[in-house]
Amino acid sequence: MRVLTTWLMAAVLVGVAGCGSGNGLNLARGRGKVTYKGEPIKNGTIVFMPDESKGTTGPQAVGTITSDGSYILSSESAGDGAVVGYHNVGILGLESNPISEKALPDPGEDPLKYLAEKTASGLKAANENAKKKNEGQTVTGLDGKTFRVTIPEKLTSSKTSGIRAKVESGSNTLNIAIDENGVAQINP
Repeated sequence: MRVLTTWLMAAVLVGVAGCGSGNGLNLARGRGKVTYKGEPIKNGTIVFMPDESKGTTGPQAVGTITSDGSYILSSESAGDGAVVGYHNVGILGLESNPISEKALPDPGEDPLKYLAEKTASGLKAANENAKKKNEGQTVTGLDGKTFRVTIPEKLTSSKTSGIRAKVESGSNTLNIAIDENGVAQINP
């Protein structure tokens, strides 16, 4: 009887552990493609920020935009999706190749040198951005590479993009088509 009780308790514990992370989040899978003027955005990031004014709360979901324009949303772990509800969306579309590359030192080997060169790289990029305002916005990543932004600047923030999406329970396909005026439409 003792062995049976032990096995039943173990089965119950495994079953409870398999029911989710226990954090109370209601996540749904989300994926799609992002296009600008009919062409896929080939590099970048998409962010789904829960719209608290519509009652949606929780962590933001982020996806990396790949060479065919596709993305998969992740909140806590890879591909787990976004919080069910309404979101404000920001998109950062970048050229595939950097316009400048500066290899930064390994932060593990010399943290002070890494920070100094990262700061210098950021200041240089800021100065270059000010000089090249007419040529478009650029972004410098943590690795020191600078990329040109390929879509209108207003779309890069979930606060200014005007893009709203609804994530529903289950699996969601959210294709985003951005026209030449920077107006986005979400299609299933």
